[in-house]
Amino acid sequence: MAAVLAIVTAACGGASGPPNGPTGIDRSKAVSATDDTEKGALCDWFAPMVGGYGNSPTCASYVISAPPDQTICVAAFPVCDVTVGQFADCVAAIVAAQNACTDQALMDAQARPECVAAAACF
Repeated sequence: MAAVLAIVTAACGGASGPPNGPTGIDRSKAVSATDDTEKGALCDWFAPMVGGYGNSPTCASYVISAPPDQTICVAAFPVCDVTVGQFADCVAAIVAAQNACTDQALMDAQARPECVAAAACF
């Protein structure tokens, strides 16, 4: 997985949040078709789940971390051919795995169909 919202590296943890994504964005919309307002909503949805803007997860192995702020998140947002729903469900699965803080949990999350589909987003 590569660099969505500055979200590839290696540690775990963060707060939990709604698993199905931010309200107001059609889950069937392609991530590549989101505008800056929608990207900002996605950033604001996921950042608190991983400790908030500018913070790193607390475990030694992580896949998703938050960028320094929303502006950077929106500017670095991925262009990938999955739906917002697939992307959000994958983010939620990976965050839950990071909160478990085991390599096995992360591997299992990354093997989920929504994460396999969304791999190009990271």
